[in-house]
Amino acid sequence: MIKVGIYGSATLVDPVRKQLLRLLLRHPDVDLRAVASPGGNTMPLAELHPVFAGETDLTIERVLDLDKLDVLFVIDEENLSPEILTKYRTDPEFRLIVLGKTENLVSNRGDMVYGLPEYYRKSLVRGARGAVAPSPEAMAIELALLPLAKSALLNKDISVELATPGDIGNAPSEAADMLAEVQPSMSVAISATALPKAPFGRIDLRARLSTPIAIEEIERIYCETYEDHNFVYIIAGKGGVDEDLRGSNKCLIQLSKEGDILTIESSLDSLTKGCTGNAVHIMDLLFGLHERTGLSI
Repeated sequence: MIKVGIYGSATLVDPVRKQLLRLLLRHPDVDLRAVASPGGNTMPLAELHPVFAGETDLTIERVLDLDKLDVLFVIDEENLSPEILTKYRTDPEFRLIVLGKTENLVSNRGDMVYGLPEYYRKSLVRGARGAVAPSPEAMAIELALLPLAKSALLNKDISVELATPGDIGNAPSEAADMLAEVQPSMSVAISATALPKAPFGRIDLRARLSTPIAIEEIERIYCETYEDHNFVYIIAGKGGVDEDLRGSNKCLIQLSKEGDILTIESSLDSLTKGCTGNAVHIMDLLFGLHERTGLSI
């Protein structure tokens, strides 16, 4: 069993921690040892969240005993304390996953892997000890455009439309930096326009770009990119995805073409696939588990 801890979230009702708890408490290979909140109130988890009654007798603490953990999930980079960093740097058996707000860590992560398993899976499996998760909005852009980058087809500036429960922030530049690692020749800019929020905490994306390549070849490129991954699916149809993706770790992508204009539409759950589910996916890879373990949701 993997001995796991969670650190972060000064507020008692943080939705990121609650969803992370939901996934970890029900993960077949996890022994959740500790949950701590810097400066927060101590309170039994099952009292705070009655849905976990009978699943845990843990209490939210203020201080963690890092020596009893195999891996620590840190929510928001501001909670990455000197003690945690020292443990990470000095204990080769200790793993660290940072999720939530990670704006500075994304570009200054040192030896930590960028946590997009659909591209960095080999790095996560082959000896990585730490990972920094993308922002949900950056992930939505990256998954929508990754197949094109792998085929060196991102050659013009790209504008996407995003409906998100969060903020777009610096997601376009974060995604552009990641995609430039995939396609080194890429020198295009990515911009994003906010749309009205989608239902059920989804992130919906729409991107349009000009390409003479036939839709059949585009579909082949996308299917080939994701055929050996477990959470991104190319689905038929055009227009909004009606399915409620709340709580799912899937990203659904639709492709269509009119003339030379390719339209890419995608949807994912911001809190799960965009954040906590992705963090658990990273943990599975760091510890050599099948990537669907604990995520068949």
